[in-house]
Amino acid sequence: MANSIQESSVSVQKTQAPRPGTPRSAAKHISDSFQKMFDEVNKDQVYAEKKVADMMTRKNKDISGTVVAMEKADVSLRMLMAVRNKVVSAYQEIMRMQI
Repeated sequence: MANSIQESSVSVQKTQAPRPGTPRSAAKHISDSFQKMFDEVNKDQVYAEKKVADMMTRKNKDISGTVVAMEKADVSLRMLMAVRNKVVSAYQEIMRMQI
């Protein structure tokens, strides 16, 4: 019986969400933030491609709207790349630290 109680408490601990302030919760938060950024950049890229395709097929004659969508997609991609470069740089700096 004690064995089954221990097993059930271990399974409960595995299924619980990470506690705030733990490295796991921080990693989950960072992961969710990056996923949100990737989704947002992808949405901007898809929208810009749609605007260009619509303009090329003459479904849409809004040149300024198309250019704005393309610029927004470009800026969001550049921002994402800048954040990625900073994260990689920080990781490399941490790996160079002596313990």
